[in-house]
Amino acid sequence: MIDYHLHTPLCRHASGKLEEYVKEGERRGLQEVGFADHFPLETLGFKPKIPVTMKPGELPRYVENVQQAASTASIPVKTGIEVDYLPGTAAAAKEVLKKYPFDYVIGSVHFIGSWDCTHPLYRKEFERRSLGEVYLSYFELIWEACRSGVFDIIAHADAVKKFGHRIPLEQMEPLYRETARVMQETGVCLEINAAGLDTEAGEIYPSRELVKACLQNGVEVTLGSDAHEPGQVARHFSQIKLMLQEEGADRVAVFRGRRKEHYYLDGGK
Repeated sequence: MIDYHLHTPLCRHASGKLEEYVKEGERRGLQEVGFADHFPLETLGFKPKIPVTMKPGELPRYVENVQQAASTASIPVKTGIEVDYLPGTAAAAKEVLKKYPFDYVIGSVHFIGSWDCTHPLYRKEFERRSLGEVYLSYFELIWEACRSGVFDIIAHADAVKKFGHRIPLEQMEPLYRETARVMQETGVCLEINAAGLDTEAGEIYPSRELVKACLQNGVEVTLGSDAHEPGQVARHFSQIKLMLQEEGADRVAVFRGRRKEHYYLDGGK
């Protein structure tokens, strides 16, 4: 098993030393871990109302910190990054990313326009909008992110449900089908993210229905705890592994230098 979604204090909302995250991964018997902290959005001309990413000048230090943690680890420690997808910023993001030795780049959607739909301070905005339109806007951004050519992995692909806001399954199914089609078409991996189980959604990101649709369309998956403190590394992974096996998956994707490899869920490579 692997955990490719670990954060660091540079994002302003995580705690713990990088070495502590790695040691927890080692303790839990993981084969690899990877850090994917929040890319500095100010580099792309976007400044969130509340600091939720590293600052532009901290990106080199972040990469150095990960490499330092890797140098003392007993398992591979990969250098990843999580970049919020913002329309019109793909070219600028690529220019910055190519300057660093990233093993993988995770794409995510938190912002619909300037609204961070996953931040607790802005949850009341759901009450002022049509939930169906919110979901459609969110998934359209996911599809654009896949097609942008920036990302190897899409994180928590239905994080819009974080606070428990739902639309009926019959409205979700077309969004699931299109997501699976676009991800298969673009070759982007789907992250199975444990963090949703600890939110009001009470469910893995993405939903089992979306995981099933993606697997049936040949989309590859990878794993992430979205840990913001060392004790969250590999959280709920036994449940995720069981769900993937029940849906017929036998392997997860891993990356080295933006090139895809695989580990099998039974421990082989």
